[in-house]
Amino acid sequence: MNFKDLEYFQRLVREKNFTKVANAFHVSQPTITYAVKRLEEELGTQLVYRDQSHKQLIITQAGMILSRHISNILKEVTIAITEIDRLKEETLDFGLPPIIGNFYFPKLSSYLFKNNLMRHIHLVDGGSRDLYSLLRRGKIDLALLGSTQPIRDDELTSELLIEKRFMIVVSPNHPLAKRKELAFSELKEEPFVLLNEHYVHPTAFKKMAQQAHFEPEIIYQNSNLNILKGMIREQIGIGFLAELAVSPEDNLIKIPITDEPQPTFMISLVQREQILNSMIRGQLIDLIRNFSQQKGQ
Repeated sequence: MNFKDLEYFQRLVREKNFTKVANAFHVSQPTITYAVKRLEEELGTQLVYRDQSHKQLIITQAGMILSRHISNILKEVTIAITEIDRLKEETLDFGLPPIIGNFYFPKLSSYLFKNNLMRHIHLVDGGSRDLYSLLRRGKIDLALLGSTQPIRDDELTSELLIEKRFMIVVSPNHPLAKRKELAFSELKEEPFVLLNEHYVHPTAFKKMAQQAHFEPEIIYQNSNLNILKGMIREQIGIGFLAELAVSPEDNLIKIPITDEPQPTFMISLVQREQILNSMIRGQLIDLIRNFSQQKGQ
C-alpha cells in the first residue's frame, strides 16, 4: 500500500473534490484518481462514488473506516520521523512548566552543564496541559507535568515523583498574613487572581470551591506567574498556588488550607510509550528521580 496514496485519500475525504486535492499536492487530477483506484483494488471495496444528480463526491462507509485508520498511521509516521531526526541529532525535547522548572531546573542545569549534557537537551516551556498535548502528539520526548490526579494514558508512561500542597498566597500586609492556617470557606469575600486553564490550578481551585459550597470572586486570570505574584503583593487579590510556586524572595505569605480532603499538586515524569532508549534520556531521568527523592525527604 502506497503511503502517498493514503495521504491523497485522506485529503480527499476532507475536500470531497479531486481537483482541490490535486492542487494541494501539486499533481495532476488523474494522479489522485489512480491513487484511489489502487486503494480500492487493494482493499477490494469501493471507497468513494460520485452522486451525479447532486454533483457530490460521497465517501463510503468503507472509506470512512479507512480514513480513521489513516489518521493514526500518518500521526505515527510523523512521530517516527521526528524521533529518528532527534536520534540523529542526539537531542531531547524536554517539557518543563514554569512552576516545576523553578523547583527543579537550577539543580538540574548545574549537573547537566558539568556533564556536557545541556547541549543535547532542548527545553520546551508551557503549562502542564499544553505540554501534555505536545507529548501525545509526539512533539516532545518527555516532560515533568503537574496534575491533581495520577496521569493515566495508554500512549504515555507516567511516574509520580512528588506531591505538594496548594496554598492560599497573600501579601505580607494583607489582613490574612498573620494566619497560620485557614478554611477555604473563610475566603468568600476575597477577590482571587489565578493562573488560567493552561495550568492545573483552576481544576484544584474549582474542587475546593465546590467543597466549600460557594462561588469565589475571580477578578483576573493569566498564564504569567510573575504578573500574578506582583498583583498579590499589591493586594489586588489573593492567590491560590502550589506551595513550590512561591519562594522566599517573592516576599509573599503562604497559608495552608485546613479543608479535608483537598487536592494535591502531583508532579509526574511523563514520556511517550514508544520513545527510543537513549543514554541522554536515561541520565536525565535518573537525575530527576534522585533529585525528587531528595526534595521529598
